[in-house]
Amino acid sequence: MKQKLLFFMAFLLPCLLFAQSRYSVKGNVIGAVSNDPVPGVIVTVTEHDIQVTTDADGRFTLRNMQPGKYVLHLNSVMITPKSVTIEVNDLGDTELDPIRVTELNANEDISMIGIIDAEMVDDDVESASQDVSSTVILSNDIFLNRTAYQLSPGRFSPRGYNSTKELKYINGVEFNDQNRGVFNYASIGALNDMTRNGDVTNFTAPSRFTFGALGGAENIDMRASSYTPGGKLTLSYTNRNYYLRGMFTYSTGVNDNGWAVTASVGGRYSHEGNIDGTFYNNVSLALSAEKQWEGGKHSLSMVAFVSPVQRGQQGSSYREVYELTDNYLYNPNWGYQNGKKRNARVVTAFDPTAIISHVWKINDNMRLTTGIGAHYQRYGNTALNWYNGPDPRPDYYRYLPSYFENESVQMLYRDLWRSGDPSFTQLNWDNMYLANANNLRNGNGAAIYMVEERRSDLFETSLNSTLNARFGRHLNLTAGVGARFTQSRQFKTVDDLLGAEYVLDIDKFSEQDFSGDHDKIQNDLLRPDRKVYEGGIFGYNFNLNIYSVNAWVVNQYTSRHWDYYYGMKLTYTNFQRDGKMMNGRYPDDSYGKGANHSFTDIMLKGGLTYKFNGRHMLTANVSYGSEAPLPYDAYISPRITDRTISNIESGRVFSADLNYIFSMPKFAGRIGVFQTNFYDQMERNSYYDGIEGTFINHILYGVNRIHRGFEVGATYKLDDHWSFDLAGTVGEYYYSNNPNGLRHSENGKVVEEEKVYMKDVYVGGMPQIAGTFGIRYFINYWFLGANVNWFARNYIEAAPLRRQASNYETVNPYDPEMMEAYRKLTTQERFPSAYTIDLSVGKIFYLRNRQSINFNLSVNNLLNKEDICTGGYEQGRSDLDYPDRFGGKYYYMQGINCFLNLSYRF
Repeated sequence: MKQKLLFFMAFLLPCLLFAQSRYSVKGNVIGAVSNDPVPGVIVTVTEHDIQVTTDADGRFTLRNMQPGKYVLHLNSVMITPKSVTIEVNDLGDTELDPIRVTELNANEDISMIGIIDAEMVDDDVESASQDVSSTVILSNDIFLNRTAYQLSPGRFSPRGYNSTKELKYINGVEFNDQNRGVFNYASIGALNDMTRNGDVTNFTAPSRFTFGALGGAENIDMRASSYTPGGKLTLSYTNRNYYLRGMFTYSTGVNDNGWAVTASVGGRYSHEGNIDGTFYNNVSLALSAEKQWEGGKHSLSMVAFVSPVQRGQQGSSYREVYELTDNYLYNPNWGYQNGKKRNARVVTAFDPTAIISHVWKINDNMRLTTGIGAHYQRYGNTALNWYNGPDPRPDYYRYLPSYFENESVQMLYRDLWRSGDPSFTQLNWDNMYLANANNLRNGNGAAIYMVEERRSDLFETSLNSTLNARFGRHLNLTAGVGARFTQSRQFKTVDDLLGAEYVLDIDKFSEQDFSGDHDKIQNDLLRPDRKVYEGGIFGYNFNLNIYSVNAWVVNQYTSRHWDYYYGMKLTYTNFQRDGKMMNGRYPDDSYGKGANHSFTDIMLKGGLTYKFNGRHMLTANVSYGSEAPLPYDAYISPRITDRTISNIESGRVFSADLNYIFSMPKFAGRIGVFQTNFYDQMERNSYYDGIEGTFINHILYGVNRIHRGFEVGATYKLDDHWSFDLAGTVGEYYYSNNPNGLRHSENGKVVEEEKVYMKDVYVGGMPQIAGTFGIRYFINYWFLGANVNWFARNYIEAAPLRRQASNYETVNPYDPEMMEAYRKLTTQERFPSAYTIDLSVGKIFYLRNRQSINFNLSVNNLLNKEDICTGGYEQGRSDLDYPDRFGGKYYYMQGINCFLNLSYRF
């Protein structure tokens, strides 16, 4: 007990020190031409690690400043970044003259422009990771600010972190899904006007709203008072996932009675996107109301929004198929039905969210923010299912020329692929209906082919409360608590029987191996041999109940030349599987509530800054702690059993970086080095094994990885018209040990544990060398820009199965052919380096009565490079006799594409 008391006193004792005189600096930010207030501008004083955001009237206040000269850094997607030198005297509060900034025609199509395959967030894809591009980071860090948009088409990820390492808050409430650890960007689709205000924390730096995370954190501010009074109408055209977008937003501002209301409606649509067989239908609604009283001392905000969407997906395919069809965006998911294109992989999502948040300004130096949020997600993804019939996928490897040894047969299939006949190169819906019709007339009427919908529904509630306090001129304390409950419902339903009467709820894969044991093939022993009709649940059905609570504190001390911070976070996590079916392969641990898995984790972090002066400084950050495994990764085969690996435990993370930051009137930026070590991590790889004839889950545990590299971001302002940007990184992200692996089949046939030789294999699916160089020209509110972007050292995602020694026991090291096959199967493919060129042009027309028209056009991949491979994955199967038979599957960047935007503010 004494040790604990001393530990917490070490954190809190500085709060009692440094009580000295306090001065405030007040200012406002306005447009240089429009003279309108500019809200949402982040104002940073790096010398004191202070950051505030302008309100709806463009005002900001810097509290507890000591006398001296400082540099204010102003940044937002709505303005050109600007630095201003101010002087604080010791005669009282300082009132600054209005700060005039250049307003921009910000490109508003930031979300996921490079992600053309939404399957990567589904749980049935033969891919080892998720890759969801985040919205642009409203950061004062030039590296993050420039790379977030320009490099997203190449699937770039800062420091090689995936999206589970980024935290997203809305009005101070956390909204990362507790099951997968990611934020659902679809829930805020077409609500750009409502989500462009916010506060950002870079990597592990201290924050005003969270303890933070490796990949940084963002708090989207959707309080009604944060929006500029008036309306905005936006119309857009693009040739990407959707073609048309419209949005309308209106805000009242804060009225005399303390109320503010903001509402927005939007939508995105394409009958067919830039990829054959895809489509996009989306309507979004948002309403924010806020009440302030006691002179703004209290504020109660209520926000609700929803963005239902239905979209057809693209699938990955083999390089052989792309070359045969001469189409690097070939989509195997669609085919003609009654003369119309029909996609077998359709996502339907509905995500209503509500947040209530209270802000209490206790005094000038203390603020308490408390919020509670509730989120429901209905997410369904359709897919083909078949039983006792040929594989209907057009790019199944047995339908490719390379599968056949006979040259004449190869030529025949090559000609069929090159013919472009959709009855061969695409799904043949007519044949599937015909097979079901024949079984209806001559068989038992059960579906040979059908469309199922894999559901991943979610209900989640979150509570967060954060205290921000300042003690004297030198010390800031931020502390918070959080509590969350998540219920993730995983099941699948019959979407379309394609003319059949029903589907029999048995495991078709188990039937091949347990034909003599009738119970083994049952998906639900409580209802054996059940006939399931359209809309019925079959196959699997289980819930994951997830609870967590956390508490954290961060202290920050600032002085003339030295700053430091230190903090600690404690987290308790508990999750449990609740099965709704008694699976025949695992009757004892599939039905009912399973084992409770509980974890208590601690995370520590700290940092030190030395300021040579107001324009040059060195910063160092370090963090170390443990994190509970995600429930999504923890279970071996969650659809059919409660089993996990034995002695499941938290993983550990160590991270450190060192940065030189400079900010001069014409030249500003950051140069940094970083290293992150991941220890005892878990990864789950899922794939269909055609040899074993079943779905396989391959769990890796005890995984160690190292992410290290160098990054630079800089901007140079030549004069009032010309500026130049440079941002890039040289990284190395790789596995540093040989973890254990457990292969587990869903038909119960395969349960194998074996070491996987992953050491020195690179983390795939992202460029480890990437950068962008941009030129900007501004005159009379015309904006012209050009960027050259480059990508290199991008590797295919490695399949653990190909790195098990047991697969190569028969290899004769003196047989050249066998050794060549061995090398092909175990060598990780590296994609060719590539570059792209982007152009943009825009103009703001200012009208009377504070009205304006904003026009901008951006053209990406101007050279129309269609063969840039942005990612891919090795298949989880191999054959020494035919090493090229199970080639990788790939994703390619879209060729030339544009985004045209026109908006009217009034």
